Amino acid sequence: MKKLIYSLAIAQGVAFSVCFGAWALQDYKELQYAVATGAQHAEMRHRISVGFDGVWYLLSNMVILSAVKGLSNSKKEEA
Repeated sequence: MKKLIYSLAIAQGVAFSVCFGAWALQDYKELQYAVATGAQHAEMRHRISVGFDGVWYLLSNMVILSAVKGLSNSKKEEA
């Protein structure tokens, strides 16, 4: 049962990581455009978005790492 839960956590972490990574790249592209055009309000909005997308991306990767660690520990307990 633990293997199933850890495997689902890995799948969820990968899905979230892909989702937030894609949003971060899209917001970064918009940030570069806002900086080039001098739109200060749009620039600040995209800076905040890129920052928080990066945080969520890193948190998603922490879910993956902790699930992989739990999966490896559960395999050691069975052996």
